[in-house]
Amino acid sequence: MPQTLSVCMIVKNEEEFLADCLKSVAPVADQIVVVDTGSTDRTVEIARSFDAQVYPFEWCDDFSAARNASIEHATGDWILWLDADERLRPESIPVLKKLLRAETKPTAYIVQIWNRMADGKNYKLSTAHRLFTNHKGIRFHGRIHEQIAYSVAQLKGTERESAVVLEHLGYGLPPEKREKKNQRNLRLLQKMVAEQPKNAYAHYTLAQQFHICRRFEEALRHFQIAYRLKTLPKNIQGTLLNVMAEGQMELNRPEEAKRTVEQSLNRFPRQVGGYYLMYKIAVSQNRLDAAYGWLQKMYENNEYLRTHPKSLSTDILIHRDVIILEMVKVLVRLQNWSAAAEWLDKLSPQAKQEKTARELRVKLFLGQNQLQQAEKLLTELNRPPQPAYLEQLALVQIKQQKFLQAIETYRQLLQLQPDNSQAVRRLAGLYAKTGHPEIAQTLLAASHT
Repeated sequence: MPQTLSVCMIVKNEEEFLADCLKSVAPVADQIVVVDTGSTDRTVEIARSFDAQVYPFEWCDDFSAARNASIEHATGDWILWLDADERLRPESIPVLKKLLRAETKPTAYIVQIWNRMADGKNYKLSTAHRLFTNHKGIRFHGRIHEQIAYSVAQLKGTERESAVVLEHLGYGLPPEKREKKNQRNLRLLQKMVAEQPKNAYAHYTLAQQFHICRRFEEALRHFQIAYRLKTLPKNIQGTLLNVMAEGQMELNRPEEAKRTVEQSLNRFPRQVGGYYLMYKIAVSQNRLDAAYGWLQKMYENNEYLRTHPKSLSTDILIHRDVIILEMVKVLVRLQNWSAAAEWLDKLSPQAKQEKTARELRVKLFLGQNQLQQAEKLLTELNRPPQPAYLEQLALVQIKQQKFLQAIETYRQLLQLQPDNSQAVRRLAGLYAKTGHPEIAQTLLAASHT
């Protein structure tokens, strides 16, 4: 018999996100259960427009209680739970359907979560037990950052990996909403740690929240408690070490951070986050050769993670153009022009046309003394005229002894920046060089009045 799926959610004031979320799961959901914890906007109306069954729930500062209330109404053979700011990626629909098979004991699938960052390009990668068998006693545990993993383990159930991907938009929240959410999470996590002082996961999640709130000393203290309790899964320990290192860097302890990241990389060489941290440490210490080496490792593992499961509980997936541009910046500083040119050529066609890539190409031309190419590209970039480009363009023209063009460029610059004394002096020097000393004197005299 075909297996049925119930999609279960808890929501409050999610009119901005809910429709797209429900649209993404509509092709696979036999039932949609929405538990509403007190919405005052159009959330309930939107849910019902997708034939969702909506149930009210009085909020009690306990996400597990609300999640468990949602699954009590589920009638499907399987349950998929998600939040309103998440979407099931279209390519995951056939993958998910294949997983819906009859099981004789409690079974949970680990789903990949791509947390889209505010820039819209890069992702923070995580996983969670989001798909599980109904009617097998599986329940949520934890006041916040609720989990079914403990319940599955207690029931001696089966846990499996999957290629199902959810895309999460929550990292791009406006500042006021993000701050409100952070303060709520911090309050609930502190409450959970007070209730369960020996719970390593509670200390770990509280430490993460302190880190998000930039309270780094408090974050490090709870990370260390979680680590010493020795009950966290190994993949979470790897993430813990990386976030600890981030905090140590924020507190200006680069050597301490380096030792912490090295522990993570020794255990989990197939990751991106640790190499990114080593790159940042190397740059902060002006060790550019080392920085380039870490970027190469980042690039290699970033490509690997696009098609393979991650080894840490949380990692990052960076747009390859972003890594390439960082490599080019380092190579330019190292004056390794040939390697910089090779990497620039690997950018996507769209990235090659963006301002950052074109500015780096100018530096490359200048470093290789290809002055005509640099002048041409600067002229293209300088539309509309901008002071930084005009200054560069004038210097390139002077190097080519194009003094009349340089005079015109400096005149444009002074129209935008009449008080630019350096430009006045250089323009005066050009007039003197081209046989107009009286104009040079007039310019210099005017600049001193």
